[in-house]
Amino acid sequence: MCFSMGADVTAGVVLLPVAAICLREVRTARELPFASLPLLFALHQLTEALVWHGASDYVSAGVQHAAAMIYVLFAFPVLPIFVPLAVLLLEPVGRRQRVAPFVALGAVVAAYLLWAVLDGPLVVREEPHALIYNVDLTYGAMWAVLYIVAVIGPSVLSDYPSIVAFGLLNLVGLTVVAIVYVEAFASLWCVYAALTSALVMVHMVLRRRLPDIHRLEGQGLARA
Repeated sequence: MCFSMGADVTAGVVLLPVAAICLREVRTARELPFASLPLLFALHQLTEALVWHGASDYVSAGVQHAAAMIYVLFAFPVLPIFVPLAVLLLEPVGRRQRVAPFVALGAVVAAYLLWAVLDGPLVVREEPHALIYNVDLTYGAMWAVLYIVAVIGPSVLSDYPSIVAFGLLNLVGLTVVAIVYVEAFASLWCVYAALTSALVMVHMVLRRRLPDIHRLEGQGLARA
């Protein structure tokens, strides 16, 4: 697939009905963060569509820069804390302690990446198949590993097979991007993560089959 402005728009639009289904299935407040992932990824891809060079025919340079900043802020500091927290809130009470360390790690990673992005400069370079977002990171490889652990770890250790599948698929995507095109890590993996967020819909639909989610919470009996 050739990643481009059109690909970002397509991914964003395709995810909107998926997001609607996920949000329709929400029954408790603690389900909302995880269920909102497809919507957030859809908006994320639509935001990146404004960053491509071709978008300059429709929006100003200021809008493109703002879109790039919003895109990077979500990809870098937001995801490493939001994803583990969303998974933790879904886990039965008795299983949350194994996810909690990843939330703490995600908070550390998010704090550093937020500082790095805001300290700038943010430089965006367009390649034939991706956008390269350059942020000045000290020990970038180390932070990349910690980022992956914080985002993927909670899903892989989840009590729910559908969330484990979501985590494993994203681990594959992260690994492939890191090997094939590490410079475009943020752009390419976020497209992949957006598409795999369809598994969030699977989890939310299966979750309704639990006869009493509050009764089962804390007993490790969930099977969604």
